[in-house]
Parts: sequence; structure tokens; C-alpha cells
Amino acid sequence: MKTMTYKGYTAEIIYSDEDECFVGHIVNIDAISGFHGDTDDELRVAFEDMADLYIRTREVPEDLPQKPYGRRFLARLRQALHL
Repeated sequence: MKTMTYKGYTAEIIYSDEDECFVGHIVNIDAISGFHGDTDDELRVAFEDMADLYIRTREVPEDLPQKPYGRRFLARLRQALHL
């Protein structure tokens, strides 16, 4: 098994006979982070792109403020339900 590092992230690389290319994933993160390439250069670019994408997504707040809503709830009731 081969490894690569980039910006403090480590990826494990294997060769997949089924896919006929190198396949890797970033280890020790809480996301699915697969990538692949046919050559070392393609694999390096794919790994760096995946790591950069992971970094960008971690910068986005998970709980974005929701748009406020009115305090009224409007509903139409059947005539039989009116008091």
C-alpha cells in the first residue's frame, strides 16, 4: 500500500485490478473521500483536489441560519369544524 500526504492529510493508495487504475481515500476524516487516477500525476492531482474540497466544506457552517417565518398559521377549515 502506498501513501501520499498533502496539507496534513494522508491518503492510502492501492491498485484496483477491477477498475484498472489506482484508487485512494483520505484516512482519519469523517467523510467519504475516494479518488482515482491512472498515473502518479493524475492520482496526486485527484488527491489534492479531494483534500481541498474537504477543507472548503469544513469551512461552511453546518447549521446555517434559517429564514425567519411569520408567527401566524393560516389554514382553511371545513364548515363543520367551525364553532
